[in-house]
Amino acid sequence: MKKAISIPALSLLLLTGCAAADAEPEAVAPPPSAPVSPAAQDTEEQACTRLMGTDGSGPLYESIRLVRISDGTFGFQPSTPEKTEKLHQTVLAAADAAPEDLGALLTDLSSGTAGALQVAESNEGWSVYFSPEGWSAAAGQLLSRCAPYEPAAASVPAGADLGSPDAVGARFPGYPLVVDASSIDYRAGAWLAGKLADGRVVALAPGL
Repeated sequence: MKKAISIPALSLLLLTGCAAADAEPEAVAPPPSAPVSPAAQDTEEQACTRLMGTDGSGPLYESIRLVRISDGTFGFQPSTPEKTEKLHQTVLAAADAAPEDLGALLTDLSSGTAGALQVAESNEGWSVYFSPEGWSAAAGQLLSRCAPYEPAAASVPAGADLGSPDAVGARFPGYPLVVDASSIDYRAGAWLAGKLADGRVVALAPGL
């Protein structure tokens, strides 16, 4: 008489447990990511207001004063690496936030701060790739584009009132007068930066 062979319940539990452990879990789809809204972009007026600042203290004027161009050569005003780096990053941030066409001009303008930064960080001789023509064109266009958003300038004499040196001298004793460019209106000074051989200009009258 044959005896039935029974499998202990513990063995069955171990076998089924191993099978369950060997089974790979089902893949779970990741939750849908929330849509990323694009960064808010400045209007032209907002961008220019930040660039111009007040009384010539904005990053646009600081960037222009940093570059010196004369007779086909260029150089940079001495500055510390920390100050130049801060200005460079400010210009790049403004380019990212500005309208596309204005941002492209700011990117060209940043070549000046990039070159000045390279010089400021160099302890020896320096070699910088810099296009004076491209930089000057960008600076001029930015000044023109942002001019309408400049705070109202102090009144200056009308050109019709200054038709001759005698008329100038009669109304403004001592003028015309050769003065340092740093003493004239900061907007004109920024425009002329790097274009003067000796850093001086002829003032026809106070503020002109």
